[in-house]
Amino acid sequence: MDALSVTLISAVTSGAISLTLAWVSGRQQRRDSERVQRETRTMAYLNPLRWHTAEVHHRLSLYATSVDRDGCYPPAQVLADPREMEGKGADWFAGKGVVLGSSVWMTACLFAQMTRTRHDLPFLRLAGNDDTRLPGLLQKVHAAFAACEIYYATQSSIGTDALLEPEGRLRSYREFCDLLAEPDRRVWADPVTWFLIAVAHGERRPALQRVLDALSELSAFLDDSLAGGASLRARHGAEIHRPRGGSPGTGTGTGTGTGAGAGGDLDATAGASSGPDAGVGRGRVPSLSPHPIPAPGPDPSPDPVLRPIPAPGPNSGPDPVPRPTLDPGLRPGPEPSAGPGAGQGPDPGP
Repeated sequence: MDALSVTLISAVTSGAISLTLAWVSGRQQRRDSERVQRETRTMAYLNPLRWHTAEVHHRLSLYATSVDRDGCYPPAQVLADPREMEGKGADWFAGKGVVLGSSVWMTACLFAQMTRTRHDLPFLRLAGNDDTRLPGLLQKVHAAFAACEIYYATQSSIGTDALLEPEGRLRSYREFCDLLAEPDRRVWADPVTWFLIAVAHGERRPALQRVLDALSELSAFLDDSLAGGASLRARHGAEIHRPRGGSPGTGTGTGTGTGAGAGGDLDATAGASSGPDAGVGRGRVPSLSPHPIPAPGPDPSPDPVLRPIPAPGPNSGPDPVPRPTLDPGLRPGPEPSAGPGAGQGPDPGP
């Protein structure tokens, strides 16, 4: 084989190898890009859903705890009929009505996230059988709210009203209150308001428990899917401030919400209703109480080496603890007699 043939074969081989490597590299890059896009899309849907699930669970847990303890929830007993919201000014929604108004807003935000996730679920990439579990858990939450007379179609409409088009973001609490003040827009959220008013008066407790259980199950699933911590416990713990020596039943009112933020308004208004026991039955994760600080006192377990050894008595028998003996050369001399230098130690010398 002459040199020309060898050169030609080498060039063809090198070209084929280069093309193969470029094709494999390009294919791998496309796969990586698609994977990153799927993960980003999944996180963009599931993380907000997870956050709003924990937020609504925490808020409804405060209602349930107060009802179980006192038979009602006074901070939300500000209306007898949702139509009374008509004509309410911003001072009412930011003051006396903030607990009830923000509870309706948080529930509407949850409906919005559930609706967005359900519509775009075919485009989400979930691990294992999560793509079948997630729709089932969403439907379970929908069914729990439907048992509260907030029907499935109404939930979707309420969630759509919570979205601000064309930005596609959730309305802030202030923007949502503007809708509640309009009769033709408020009427769609009336079922949520009716349910919260009934719960605040000690009614519909079994229906509320069903909602809490469904939200708790959905939250646990989202925590596992996103490899995150226990969001319900974290959300509950964020509202607790227990200073040393303080009462364990006070809240802080430092929670945060979406947009303008109204997560801490309930605790700031309700006071003792937002303590560490704020929660209910199977639908909450109890908080951990801090370790008590022991009162000062004698050391309960003194060092056995320093424990005094009792003097032997006439019938005490042999000494159970061996006593150390000093070297004869190191035995101390006689006690010095009292004098001018008594009690001042040995003579330091000239």
